[in-house]
Amino acid sequence: MTHAAQTHSAASTAYSSLLQSDHLPAPPVYLPRLSQLLKTLQSSKDSTLAVVKARTDIVRALEGHLERQTRELEKAQGLLSDVEEQVRSVEATKEEVQNMLNEKNGRSTTPDVAPPAVEALTPPPATGAATAGDELAGLGNLDPEIVALLKQDMTSNNKNQVGKSNVSQDVDAYAP
Repeated sequence: MTHAAQTHSAASTAYSSLLQSDHLPAPPVYLPRLSQLLKTLQSSKDSTLAVVKARTDIVRALEGHLERQTRELEKAQGLLSDVEEQVRSVEATKEEVQNMLNEKNGRSTTPDVAPPAVEALTPPPATGAATAGDELAGLGNLDPEIVALLKQDMTSNNKNQVGKSNVSQDVDAYAP
């Protein structure tokens, strides 16, 4: 129990016994008891005023703290809103990039055109050292311009092969 509560309890008891009694003492006894009661009530009042002041100061300090915390909370909520918007923006951008990658991996880079019809070719018989003309012997039914381009290409490949080592020739033989 606090000092203010103790003094208030004592003052209330003295007040009740002195003023609310059916038998009042004689005036020469009553006057000093009333003076003592006034001192007790004044002490109770002073203690209670000190408690009220202290609690008022605490409430003001808490209100100030609450106001500061409310302002800081509003700032933090604004920051959170900004960060959430940035997260949504980055997630949307990431999703767009992922979709672009999926589209690129899912389709070829060539336009959507039907592939050309492939003519069946019979490869020439494998004989020792064939010349460009021998390798193209079975292509007589092709357009003469295409045959000429193939001959030119094969001739240039044969010229490029002259300086290569056996290892590169073996590798070229397995190239598709």
